[in-house]
Amino acid sequence: MAGMPCGLLLMRSHLPRHKLPWHQETWLKTDIMDLGTGDGGFIWEQDPIKRRNVARKILPAFSTKAIKAKEPTVQYYIDLFVTKMKSIGNDPKGIDLGMTSSPFLELLLGTNYFGTIMQVSKKLPLLKPLAYLVVPLRVIKNLSKVFRMNSDEVQRRIDNHGNTKHPDFMDYMLSAESRVPMTKKLKIHMEQVALQLFVAGFDPVQLLFFSCLFFLLKEPEVLDILVQEIRSSFTSYDEITPDALAGLPYLNACTHEAMRMHVTISANMPRRSPGAMVDGHYIPKGVICQTSFFTIARSPRNFHEPLRFRPARWLPADHPLYEKRFAGDKLKSFFPFGLGPRACAGREIAWSQARLFLGKVLWTFDLEQTCGQDATFDRDFSVHIMWYKPDIRVRFVQRW
Repeated sequence: MAGMPCGLLLMRSHLPRHKLPWHQETWLKTDIMDLGTGDGGFIWEQDPIKRRNVARKILPAFSTKAIKAKEPTVQYYIDLFVTKMKSIGNDPKGIDLGMTSSPFLELLLGTNYFGTIMQVSKKLPLLKPLAYLVVPLRVIKNLSKVFRMNSDEVQRRIDNHGNTKHPDFMDYMLSAESRVPMTKKLKIHMEQVALQLFVAGFDPVQLLFFSCLFFLLKEPEVLDILVQEIRSSFTSYDEITPDALAGLPYLNACTHEAMRMHVTISANMPRRSPGAMVDGHYIPKGVICQTSFFTIARSPRNFHEPLRFRPARWLPADHPLYEKRFAGDKLKSFFPFGLGPRACAGREIAWSQARLFLGKVLWTFDLEQTCGQDATFDRDFSVHIMWYKPDIRVRFVQRW
């Protein structure tokens, strides 16, 4: 719509409203992600009061103290990746950056197409009867397997409460519900929360890892600068920690620029207007609004050379590699994890993991791309619910 805020998509709606106190914010989520379970879990919950109650239980899992407690686990798995690449990463054919290591992940990715069809059918109700006719039977079976495997894992976690090797997000849910009988309704709620946290913790982070390597390999000069910063900042592999990496300006610039170029969440949850002003524009009551992070992050209204990977735009003005041509960039328009009290609670975990992954990998290996050199983002990446990535193969050549 001409004259509307950049990235704001609008649709008409006549969905029922939740009854809220007059002072409550009333930009409510739609049922776009309603899976028919009767429970929105945490991320997809439409009722802000219910969501707030869930948030009180699990947000302590994202506190600084809780994140620090999980660091050894994150370190373990990144170290495991580095160890594995030492043994297989030097293959002349390279390693497929898009490979998965879990049957659950493969099943989840296989339901991507189905999720898109169901979302479209909710926006265009007349097409809903046809939805299941265009979805392959194997995709529907995979979706059933995902729900079954998720349910089994939640039950296993309930049975093991108090006996795990390290604290996890379910600890906070189970502790909060420890005095409540485990009814079928409560079990479904926990399954919804667990599945949402799994997807939110897996897909955006692995995409950030992938896109960091993809864009760095496209810009050898940028990669060389980043490698130099990392290797000159540490004298040994064991010195590389999340706290130490957080102070590396070029590393932070590269992770932010990779996320800007490839916003892992292309759009946020649609919300229904109560009849309100947005950026000087009146949005009528009942109109569904959706912000496209992808559009905002790649708009020339916000960024100079928006389609080019230019980490220098994120550097402080007194950094020797800062370039004045980016002085007009609207860096505050970049909010891939949302804004305000409903912003993604795991954003600091994502940034920390990305820095740790790049820090340890680039300290240990020289990277060489063997397949996908001609791949481009606009041509070879696509998104439904989750992103499809091109075949990129990279050699991890150990430095010593």
